[in-house]
Amino acid sequence: MNTHCATGIARTDRSLRRTRRLGLGFVQDGFTLIELLVVIAIIAILAGMLLPAVGGAKEMGRRLACLNNLKQLRTAITMYADDNDGQFPPRSKPFWMARTWQYYETLSLLACPTDRPPPSPAGPPDQPDFAPRSYILNGWNDYFEATLKPLGGKAWSDFTQHKWPFGFPESAMREPTETIVFGEKNAEFHIHMDFFQNNDINGVVEQTRHSSQGKGRGGGSNYAFGDGSVRFYRFGQTLIPVNMWAVTDLWRTNAAPPAM
Repeated sequence: MNTHCATGIARTDRSLRRTRRLGLGFVQDGFTLIELLVVIAIIAILAGMLLPAVGGAKEMGRRLACLNNLKQLRTAITMYADDNDGQFPPRSKPFWMARTWQYYETLSLLACPTDRPPPSPAGPPDQPDFAPRSYILNGWNDYFEATLKPLGGKAWSDFTQHKWPFGFPESAMREPTETIVFGEKNAEFHIHMDFFQNNDINGVVEQTRHSSQGKGRGGGSNYAFGDGSVRFYRFGQTLIPVNMWAVTDLWRTNAAPPAM
C-alpha cells in the first residue's frame, strides 16, 4: 500500500469516528455554535410575535364571557321589573344583587372573568349582596333628583341615604338603546353608579377592563343597555358626546355633569 493510499484511509477513519461521536449518521459537518444561536434567535422572535396574539385571543374569550354575564343580569333585572310594577330594584337594602337573585341564581355571573374581585367585607361571600362582583348598576340619580327634589321634605335625602323604597320605572327610559343599565366597576365596593358621588370622575366605573395590550392601554369595558343589548365601548365613549348613564336631557347632553 503506497503512502498516499494509507493517508487517505486514515483520514476517512478519523472522519467516520467523528461523525459517530456526534451522532450525526453520515453527515460529516454539524451545526456550528453561531448557526445554533441564529436558530434560537429566530425561535425567540417567532414566539414573541405569537404570544401577544394568543393572549389577545384569550382576552377576547373572557370579554365575550363578560358580555354573557351582563346579558343574563340585564334579563334578571327585567324579570324583576315585570314582577314589581315595572320598577328596577330600589337603591336601598337589600340591594339589587339580592333582590334579583331568584332570576339569575348563579353568583359567578356577578364577576367578570378578566377581573378578580374580592368579596365585600360587610358580609358572608356566599350571599349575593357580598359576593365577589365586577358590575355596577345605574343609580338613576338624575331622574330621582328631577322627581324627588321638587317634592321637598326628606325624599331626596332618603334617596341619597339608601332609604327610598321605590325603584326606577323602566318606562322613564326614553332612549333605551343608548342608556346604560349595568357597567363594570373597579375594586371598590360601590353598588350603584351615582352622579352625586362623582363616580365617573373618581374612577369607580371601570372603563378600560378589556384590552389585548394590558389594562388601560387602548382598552374599553362592557355595558348592558335599556333595550336589553350588551356592547363593548372604548374609554370615554359612554360619556362623550352623550352621557349614556343619564336619562334627563340636562345630564345627557353635558360633557361634564352639572353639580347636584
